[in-house]
Amino acid sequence: MSNSPLSSILASLSLDIPGFKGEIQNDSAVREEHSKDASVFKILPASVLYPKDTEDVQAVVRYVLMNKEVNGKDESNPLTISVRAGGTCMSGGSLCEGYILNLTRHMHKIKIDPEARTATVSMGAYFRDIEKVAKEHGLMFAPYTSSRLICGIGGMIGNNASGEKSVRHGATIDNVISLEVVCADGSVITTGPKSLQGTGLSRTEKELAELSKKYGQKLRTAIGDVPKAASGYRLERILGDQNICDITPIFIGAQGTLGIVTKAVLKLVPIPKYTSMLLISINDLASMPQVLKTIMSCNPEGVETFDKNTFERAKIHMRDHAKRIGPYFGDDTHVLIIAQFSEDTEEATKNRAKECEGLLSGFSVHFVLDNEKDVADSAWEIRRHSFTLMKDYNEPGFRAVPCIEDVIVPIANFDKFVTSLIQILKKHNVHYGFHGHIGDGSLRIIPIFDFTESTDMVSKKIIALTREVCTLIKSLRGNISADHSDGIIRTPFLKEFYGSELYDAFVQVKKICDPQGIFNPGKKVGGTEEKIRTSLDCD
Repeated sequence: MSNSPLSSILASLSLDIPGFKGEIQNDSAVREEHSKDASVFKILPASVLYPKDTEDVQAVVRYVLMNKEVNGKDESNPLTISVRAGGTCMSGGSLCEGYILNLTRHMHKIKIDPEARTATVSMGAYFRDIEKVAKEHGLMFAPYTSSRLICGIGGMIGNNASGEKSVRHGATIDNVISLEVVCADGSVITTGPKSLQGTGLSRTEKELAELSKKYGQKLRTAIGDVPKAASGYRLERILGDQNICDITPIFIGAQGTLGIVTKAVLKLVPIPKYTSMLLISINDLASMPQVLKTIMSCNPEGVETFDKNTFERAKIHMRDHAKRIGPYFGDDTHVLIIAQFSEDTEEATKNRAKECEGLLSGFSVHFVLDNEKDVADSAWEIRRHSFTLMKDYNEPGFRAVPCIEDVIVPIANFDKFVTSLIQILKKHNVHYGFHGHIGDGSLRIIPIFDFTESTDMVSKKIIALTREVCTLIKSLRGNISADHSDGIIRTPFLKEFYGSELYDAFVQVKKICDPQGIFNPGKKVGGTEEKIRTSLDCD
């Protein structure tokens, strides 16, 4: 567990930040609470601050900058800033030894424009609250995560999150119109499209546009043949058609390393009125690419999965739901695929599902009828609680470790991927379960490690497994992160995955946006395997 001496010293001091109106808490209970998230890491922050508005965030940035100038660029100095919302990040994305800004206490305004189908939200708002207000207008924010009841919109933007409906509506990056960002000099910008030919581009926008011109195509190739990714910085998304520059995408998935997002304008879509579901049992992993391609050809709203190991735990801890799903999980079933369809009318929705069912003749497919709503609900409940089933119900000393939980591969390569993956997990003698947004190739593999071993041994095993799976993913033209971003766990592997040239481009992005290195250091660039070891929470 990481806790620098200077972090402890700062925690014992009373902060006096000029112009700051919010609350500052240094007590051990609050610091302890913010030292962990949904990852396996623990880093004790110096202080937790609850800003009341954007001006408060500016005040903190200016305070840190002022003290940076006094104390110099001492890398052990925890005068840094990270941002936290729901604390559901699996990569350790918000954990830091400096100051954590928790935006959920005050900065949670939500304003819906039903005609424009937009939501203007502050970054402390929870997804569930946005969902509740948008629902009154028959609208929703489409990146519909499994953790939507507890995650914050700030974390979704920081990680470029996505969920059940991403096959139709894309990830967060595809559903954000503009951002308000506090920059590294304390100024505030509002992002959005601008003409490259005009005079309105800032120096930062010009420099990022040049990087995008130079490295955009190379990055598109390196990302892989997948529809979404959250690793690295999304330089390739900055330049659009007709000489348009928009730096909004560079902050999405950046985990607060380039600036502090305080407000966002989100795109909303209508809530589906009608849905129909197919449950497909996969007994032969070699058939997965064909099954998935067929499902995707029928314009599904969502395509999800969970495996037999997850189902075995559901039989113990979610008995009623597992009992309803039992008939579709035979002795030879490897995974169950949930395919949900939604069209403008009830008839069209049912016909679409029936069409897919017909195309999948020869496979074990069950059309969930109107009077089987409890079956549909149980399938979704097990899928949405899959991570919890793998995380919370292990033998003493064994723990789930999100390290390869966010991989994504082209569905055409799923047979090779799953077969090779299982061989790797068996070679490392690691128990596992998997689930995920399989329609776009995203799979949540949850390995279980023995934490009764020494910290050095556990960290070595985690690093070795992660590296081998990352190599496999790259060979299959996938990506190491679909929507959880890099954090502590994946940042050390970015250079290997993208190569030195593109990694150096990421370093340049960081220097352009955060020249003093005050925003969430060690994430995206500068992360090390040693940081994985020293931050691992083995208690």
